[in-house]
Amino acid sequence: MWVLTLDTSTPYLALGVFQGERGLGRVVHLGRRHDEALFPLLDELLEEAGVEREAIGALVLGQGPGSYTGLRIALAAGEGLALALGARVYGVPSLLAAAWPFLEEEGPPLTPLFTARKGVYYGATYARRGGRPVELAPPARFQGLPPGPRLLDAPPDPRALYDLLPSAQAGANPLYL
Repeated sequence: MWVLTLDTSTPYLALGVFQGERGLGRVVHLGRRHDEALFPLLDELLEEAGVEREAIGALVLGQGPGSYTGLRIALAAGEGLALALGARVYGVPSLLAAAWPFLEEEGPPLTPLFTARKGVYYGATYARRGGRPVELAPPARFQGLPPGPRLLDAPPDPRALYDLLPSAQAGANPLYL
């Protein structure tokens, strides 16, 4: 079964298709043009990976936090694709998908942050323990940058969305802060 990963919560489109160690992911800076680029880029990705849409059995969607419209694009497109394909849907916090490649096993915690507007940031604090994510501080809004080790505006990683599937929640609900 192939798994499609999708996140549009930030100015980046994170898109991937994975099965075990095989797969292909892309991160493209689109600003606010996710809606017009998503399906053409998805078609290109599937063709390059040699995967038919019908082979997708699950989708892992970034749940945010992020822009209202950005979140709705991934969630609506993902739910529509899942319905058409008979695939299952899972959700992963976008902040966790951004931090996951940088978290070391038993290493120090990390606070990924997404810039919002007017000096506001969305952030959470995570660690990696036993190969699984541990949420040390839940997603929240910050006025100004919080102290501690930070990761600023890293895009959600398509492979991380796939790797986080074992700890993903069934269904995907937007996280608005």
